[in-house]
Amino acid sequence: MIVHDRRQLSQLLGDRMTRTYSDLAERQALEVDTSLVKTYLVEAHRGDEDPAALARRSFADLAAGVGARVHDSDEPALVTVEAKIRDEIVFAYVDFTNPRFWLIHSMASSNAIDWLMNRALLSPELDRAWLPANLLEFASSLGSFRGLGLDYDRRVLHDIDLEQPDAPVGFLKMQLWGNKASDVLRVLREPHAFPSETTLAKVKVKFWLDGANQEVFTLDDIKYDGKITARGTDFASHIGLTTTVYGVYERLVVAIEDEFGLEAVSEGGFLSLHGEPINVFFSRPVSNLKSFCEGLCSAAPPFRIWGVPTAVGNAFYRIHAVDLHVGCQVMLEVTKDFARVFLPAGSCGNTVLRLVTNLQHHYDALVQAQSGAGENVLGI
Repeated sequence: MIVHDRRQLSQLLGDRMTRTYSDLAERQALEVDTSLVKTYLVEAHRGDEDPAALARRSFADLAAGVGARVHDSDEPALVTVEAKIRDEIVFAYVDFTNPRFWLIHSMASSNAIDWLMNRALLSPELDRAWLPANLLEFASSLGSFRGLGLDYDRRVLHDIDLEQPDAPVGFLKMQLWGNKASDVLRVLREPHAFPSETTLAKVKVKFWLDGANQEVFTLDDIKYDGKITARGTDFASHIGLTTTVYGVYERLVVAIEDEFGLEAVSEGGFLSLHGEPINVFFSRPVSNLKSFCEGLCSAAPPFRIWGVPTAVGNAFYRIHAVDLHVGCQVMLEVTKDFARVFLPAGSCGNTVLRLVTNLQHHYDALVQAQSGAGENVLGI
């Protein structure tokens, strides 16, 4: 349905959360016509464009084939997107109270709303919020850690022949729900187990906004691509957990832009360079550097970086690339053991989070981003 203000939206989504949680608790199944509440974290690197206009263009224009329409509400930073996807009427509620870091809520089926979101995110101004493994672990610490999902797929970068007898693990996927999630994660990360392939993709967290009342809570699945699925008894708890995680992500993005964006500055008649490159270290050497660089900069999701790798030496490539999220230039220097990211001032810090997060999922779970002084760029 179309909503007119946030109070109505909170009531609508809260009712759905309560009903789906009751169905799950009592019958371990959802009613046929129900679906869980979902919240997507979406970054709008919009320049000077009005966020409402960007929402209309991103949803109505790019999803025109399904008759998408954008309805205004009584509040200037809230719109409803309506579309018909296959035989389902889909509603998505776009909240841009923060003009850059949006929340998009829906109760539609995953297949339908994921399709609509994927279409809207073709807009170069929009991208998902990419949550690296340490941010997911931080999220799990905010409440009771009730489960996890692992998702590692090295096939994306094609740097090794996975058919060889001595090939490392190429694909690992696991889901575990229960109070032993942290114990299982610790075992898998032991040196004799699978530390380089144990990449957190999702955490399940039970969170109480009001710690004094244990009956008022949310039970959220927080995924590395910024999709959060909720059930429980309290929509306010869901929003509290979501905004806490999103706030850390925002801080990381802004800090990257402020501290590492490279620009020449004239001061007192002298020209100086502000900012510095970010060093991305691998825990194991790249086997085929040429294939690795080509996969990294093919323009395809999830990296969304386009460029042509140029060999500078036997084990060194330089890539003058374009980040397809915002169309800004970015330069990469890649060796077998690490990469450097040169981010011009005015670029989006999301570029670094997207790069590191997806390297964790498609190359090495132990990838780390550091400053020249050795500080963790994505430290929380």
